[in-house]
Parts: sequence; structure tokens; C-alpha cells
Amino acid sequence: MTDNLCGTMSVLKTARLRSNCLRSTFGFRSAREAFQHLLSAYRIAAGDAVLLPSFIGWSQREGSGVYDPVANVGAEPIFYRIDENLSIDADDVKDKLLKRKPRLMVLIHYFGYPDPNAAYLAAFARQNGVCVLEDEAHAMLSDLVGGVCGRSGDAVIFSLHKMLPFSEGGILLLNKSFSEVVRTQIAASDLSSDMPPFWEYDLHRIASVRRRNAEQLIGAMAELEGYVKLLFPSLPPGVVPQTLPVITLRKNRDELYFEMNDAGFGVVSLYHTLIAQIDAQEFPESHALASRILNLPVHQDVEPEQLTAMIAKLRELA
Repeated sequence: MTDNLCGTMSVLKTARLRSNCLRSTFGFRSAREAFQHLLSAYRIAAGDAVLLPSFIGWSQREGSGVYDPVANVGAEPIFYRIDENLSIDADDVKDKLLKRKPRLMVLIHYFGYPDPNAAYLAAFARQNGVCVLEDEAHAMLSDLVGGVCGRSGDAVIFSLHKMLPFSEGGILLLNKSFSEVVRTQIAASDLSSDMPPFWEYDLHRIASVRRRNAEQLIGAMAELEGYVKLLFPSLPPGVVPQTLPVITLRKNRDELYFEMNDAGFGVVSLYHTLIAQIDAQEFPESHALASRILNLPVHQDVEPEQLTAMIAKLRELA
């Protein structure tokens, strides 16, 4: 019988399983610091390999938030190939997972867009005993609002200042697969009580504005045909962009970057300089992309008329 209220088929009035759908959350000063603590707690050290994408930036002021923690623990970086559209070479990832046997693989959801193969590759890695970190420094809202990433790997990191008006703040989420030992070690360094109150912001509204702004820019790309092109040709459901990346086709990207900023339009270039460990001969697609990428702002402070003016100036200068 299925109507026995004391049996396994009974339904309680409220949810009581505290471990069900749990994502343990820990706060740090930055996503870089969160990553560093994850590596240490998971005991990744010299002699261990970490599999990274071949599109990782460096700046003189900040170094590299992705590469530096790996170097700090003495682990060996291995890089997997991406193409000129920033798509993951799935065969290269699988080959390096099987042959190099890294302890950890990092998937970066660039600019808020998860790669179509990300979930499949995360599952493949985990089936082969490799821990998976989803770097969502750009994709916090694609995760929390859109729900299109953050649940394939073992851990997730957010960078609050890249999506909200904060100067710092990093979040580390651990999905159920991590052991209590790792959770306990990370909890000892948790700074959540000092975190900026990001929960006070209407994340759904922010996501809606960012998508609206991105869609306006995408719709205006016909005006820029032959001058710039979209890195991602569409805005898939659930994706909440950090910026809208375009590729310069005619004018020198650095010159265009400075001219646009001098005109009052805050474009950026992620990542204009790759870390030295990503060799230009081995990864020519990555370096070609880094030399031509320009990121247009779509954040929640931007109004539609400002985007119209930005497109007009970009058409004038490009």
C-alpha cells in the first residue's frame, strides 16, 4: 500500500533534509583567495598537475587570479586548447585528462557564457577521478539566476566586484562531493561575516538589465559589420553576461580601447595579455584572440540611450 503515513511513500509537510541541494558557502576577500584556500584544503601541492584553459590573463597590477594560486602551491599547470571562438577543444581536454592525470580541472565560464561542452567535460573528468572547479568570476548570475552552470563540478568560485558595486569579495561554493575534512579546513578561514551584503541586491533585476543591454548591443551589430564582430553570436537562455565580448576586425584593438575610453565609454580588454606560460606557438588561437578582443559594458548602471551613443562612437572610431 502507498498511503501508509509512516512508510517510505509518505510525504512530510515541509522539507527537512538539510543536506538535500546543499551548497556549502564560504567567503573570502577575493575569488583568487578562495581558489588558493581550495587548493590548499584539497592538498594540491608540488608534483600534482592542474588542468587549465589556455586563455588566462595577466596584468602588472594584479598578476593572474587563476594562475597565481596554482603557482603558489607549486603545482604543475597543464593547458588545454581553445579555438578562436573561445570554445573548448573537448578532444584535447579528454586526452590530457587521461594521459596527464591532473588532480584538478578548471572550467572558466568566460564573460558569463558556459561552454556547450562544459557539463559533459566536467562529468568526464569526475568519472576519471579528477576534481572540477567551475570558475564563475564572470558567471555568478548565470549560476544563481540563470541556473545554466555551477552544478557540474565539485566547487564554484564567484567574484563579487565583477558583477556588483563592491571593491572586493569572493565566494567559494562546495557541492556535495567534497569531504567533510575539506569543508572543515576551508571553514577555518571563512570570512563570510565580513562579506559585502550581496544578498541585499535584486539579482534577478540585475540579470534582466544585463541581458536587456546585451540584447540591444547584439541587435546593433549590423551597424558595425566589417568593423567588429560578436565573439558569441547569440545570448542563450539563462546566460547573464559580465560584458559583451567583440572581436576587432580592422583597427588595432589597443588603439580603439584607448580612444573609446578617452571618449567616455568604459570598454575593457579581457584578456589583453596572456600569462607567459601559455606559449604562442603551441596556442596560437589563444594569442590571436587576446590581441583582438574588446569587451563592451552591459552592467546594470547602463541605460539604453548610453548604449546607442556607445555604438555610434564605436562605428566612428573602428
